[in-house]
Amino acid sequence: MSIEARVGAFVILGLAFLSIAILLLGDYTFGRRYTVYVTFRDASNLTKKAPVKLSGVQVGNVRDLTLSGPLARAELAIRNGVPLYRDAEFTVGSTGIIGSRYLEITQGHPAAGLIEPGETIEGVETVPLDKEVANALKKMEKLLDDLSGGGEHGQTLTQNLRDTVRSVRELTANLNDLLAASKPHLEKAMRRTDDISGKLDKLLDRSNHLVASLNTNEGAVGTLLHDPKVKEDVKQAVSSVKQAAGTVNDVLARLQQFKIWWNVDERYQYNNGANASHTDIGLKIQPREGRYYYIGVENAGVTNNKINPRDFEKQNTIDGLLGWTTGSLDLAAGIIRSAGGVRLTWTPFYKSSSWANRVSLFGQSYNFNRNIIINGVHFDQPETDVGALTRITKWLSLGWRVDDVSTAERRFEAWLHVPFEDKDVAYLFGLATFGAAGAKARSSNNGGAP
Repeated sequence: MSIEARVGAFVILGLAFLSIAILLLGDYTFGRRYTVYVTFRDASNLTKKAPVKLSGVQVGNVRDLTLSGPLARAELAIRNGVPLYRDAEFTVGSTGIIGSRYLEITQGHPAAGLIEPGETIEGVETVPLDKEVANALKKMEKLLDDLSGGGEHGQTLTQNLRDTVRSVRELTANLNDLLAASKPHLEKAMRRTDDISGKLDKLLDRSNHLVASLNTNEGAVGTLLHDPKVKEDVKQAVSSVKQAAGTVNDVLARLQQFKIWWNVDERYQYNNGANASHTDIGLKIQPREGRYYYIGVENAGVTNNKINPRDFEKQNTIDGLLGWTTGSLDLAAGIIRSAGGVRLTWTPFYKSSSWANRVSLFGQSYNFNRNIIINGVHFDQPETDVGALTRITKWLSLGWRVDDVSTAERRFEAWLHVPFEDKDVAYLFGLATFGAAGAKARSSNNGGAP
């Protein structure tokens, strides 16, 4: 092949690659498309050539973006053969907080009729997630300023928190007085328990020698017990004694494992114009490692107080949960706000030496059959709450949460969590368990007779 032919072939090949690059980079297409215009008050950083998706599938792109008076006007190029109905909703979506923007279409119903090419549709305004997070951080900063005593509302909130902590302290003081009055009797009971355990150990030693002699015919006892019926009766008696001793040792071990925490949560709702605070009080009971029970009252307060019409949370609802913990996960199920539900808490830095138990993420879902009207708003979906909590000190944590995230009336709240361990109440619960186990053992030994 001559040099001229080679140069010509190279030029033709280069022009072909250049044409393909222009088609790709210029977003050219050989398919036929029709035009639809959509107006927004805020285009939320939507750009030209951004994808247009219908039910998650790309069906076109944004051809142009201009201003039409005070409104942003997006020109959409939709692929032919893709019908859009008049009650379809056009919103600006995002792949994340700082992700790329796209235009999302929620398809309507065929009965509403088709959108004709060239028509102008009004888009649905949505608040971007990054703006909501920024507003939440500003509100949390304001809440912290209020907690430091600034402003009339801050002083009221601080006073309410002080009153709650003072009430809990008074309750603990009353329990301490009760323990002080009953301490001599409890000490006497524990001394008797130690004596009984010692006597049981001695009895078990003797029983072991006795059982060993049961297998021989030596001595008077061996000869007496050579009778199969008598031998069986003695074996059953020894087995009952061992079972009672095992029950005592198990209960004493659980008495030392019992742990009790008081939990006081103060939540401040700052969106929808509610500006409402909610107080939750609960008791976490841990009988052993990896298992706990939680009982409490959410949104505690006087029911005849005037309620803000934008506050959709019921007063004085009940929590009753059975929980399991393993590693960084905490799973609980039972009653949440007087309805059945589940709760999951994840501590991502569980194994970190410096961040262990410092940050926790939680989510809960409950009231799965909800169908109720509150303050004129109809709720017919399960309530789902999510949030994050940062531990500042052993007895104080701060965070934020979003309640009812699946509805348009979701509530953004700043969250103050105050936990503290109560060893006196744990001691009382342990003694109650000891007494219940003793009654069960006596009932078993009596054959269940009253």
